[in-house]
Amino acid sequence: MPAEKDKMSQLDEETLQELFAWVDEIPLSRPKKTITRDFSDGVMVAEVVHHFVPRLVEIHNYTPANSTIQKQSNWGTLNRKVLSKLNYNVPESVVRGITNSKPGVAEVFLWKLKQKIEAYIEKKGAPGAKISPDGYLSGQEVGSGQPAYTEKPPLRSERIQAGRPPLKAQPGPKVPVVHQTSTSNLHKTRSLNKLNDMGTETRLILEEKEQALLASNETVQILQAKVRRLEHLLHLKDIRIEELTKRVEQMGGKY
Repeated sequence: MPAEKDKMSQLDEETLQELFAWVDEIPLSRPKKTITRDFSDGVMVAEVVHHFVPRLVEIHNYTPANSTIQKQSNWGTLNRKVLSKLNYNVPESVVRGITNSKPGVAEVFLWKLKQKIEAYIEKKGAPGAKISPDGYLSGQEVGSGQPAYTEKPPLRSERIQAGRPPLKAQPGPKVPVVHQTSTSNLHKTRSLNKLNDMGTETRLILEEKEQALLASNETVQILQAKVRRLEHLLHLKDIRIEELTKRVEQMGGKY
């Protein structure tokens, strides 16, 4: 057991390079600078899981933070609502290490998270399958156990129209009334498929808009912070100018 713990406490250079390449392929709302600090507030961890399994994560639940209290709040939500569904329970000591930007802790956590996500995907679908951005894996809605849509096999008449008719086709009996019901069901299935396709496109658009909104809000927050900083500097300069003016007036009065 101690040997396994030592193995998980550090990553070799090859594993680190693989981890960094994996993270670089994921579009995140903030630029990746220092992995130890980038993931400390849990926001980008939520975005990583959302990239692979969107249905497990509600991005708006996570607020970018510098304070330890808000960081731990984000991680509490992650552990309770997201990571538990991946069968990944992050110990409090690890959470403290990540929120305090302790070197090496975030890397080990992300490597384990990568393995948990891959295991989740493999369990929900065929090995090597990729989850689409709308949360479907090989035509199946992740976590629901239900297929995203069902297509009926083409009717014999459709196969004949699509290609050459079968050779030496024998005349069959008159078409019974039940075939009309099958055709009606086929039309209903096609209509449902179209609705499902439209729903998928709508979800993709909404997710893109949500990501764009998050990025815009972050930009606004950064600009507001800069404005407050500049206003503070101007205030300090005004105070300094006022002090210097009084000194000049005092010195002039002496002479």
